[in-house]
Amino acid sequence: MDDSNQDIKAKAFKVIIVGPQAVGKSSILFRLSQAKFNNAYVSTIGIDFKTYMAQVEGKPYSLQIWDTAGQEKFRALTSTYYKGSQGCVCVFDLSDPTTI
Repeated sequence: MDDSNQDIKAKAFKVIIVGPQAVGKSSILFRLSQAKFNNAYVSTIGIDFKTYMAQVEGKPYSLQIWDTAGQEKFRALTSTYYKGSQGCVCVFDLSDPTTI
């Protein structure tokens, strides 16, 4: 941002990523937040989030992106994080029909 936009507060949005275990939710979040791809699979325990800053038509936006655990045992815990979300990304594996 240039100096004239530094006092403008970014409009914030909460977005959650949901889907079954091992479909790529954490990989999507890592790719977006780090601009890299991680080949290592590490299962999310509970919840993780990252903030992504973007500008659209010169206006700043902040996306707080929440990565939810896909394992069934965390299902009750992760549903509490849905409250207050303005967006949801549903992820599934096209090569595994059981994830759809």
